[in-house]
Amino acid sequence: PKAPAFEEHELESSMRRKFCPPELRKSVLVKIEAHRHAHPLIPGYSAPTPEGIYHWAVKQMYEFCKEYDLRKLWAYLWENWYRPLRWKLWARSTMPEITILKTTMICESHWRRIKHDFLHHFHKPQLDLLVWILVTKLAPSYYQKL
Repeated sequence: PKAPAFEEHELESSMRRKFCPPELRKSVLVKIEAHRHAHPLIPGYSAPTPEGIYHWAVKQMYEFCKEYDLRKLWAYLWENWYRPLRWKLWARSTMPEITILKTTMICESHWRRIKHDFLHHFHKPQLDLLVWILVTKLAPSYYQKL
């Protein structure tokens, strides 16, 4: 039988090797996805400039890693994703235009939201009703984000 001290050391060693605890992985991926899709032309929670988005993303991820004491995760993310030269390879905010594929997906998502949230009772709404819904119901939610 192993000595209890050895088992504790083995447990500590395996805990130290954890890169990111399973319960935090989804949060990390959600943040990375939000950082990837942020763009100056899309209203959101960051500054409307490429530099502002970069600063916001790096600060948010650094603070998250610091809060949960994930030093190895931050080192990995910085070296492979968030340092300036790597950021330019994957972040949408570095491009002056939004790619057409993502634009189409955003438009489809936007219209799906309108149909689901505001037009679910109307099969073929008249134009005046549609405009009224867009101006009085949908626009205020976007103004709040700005």
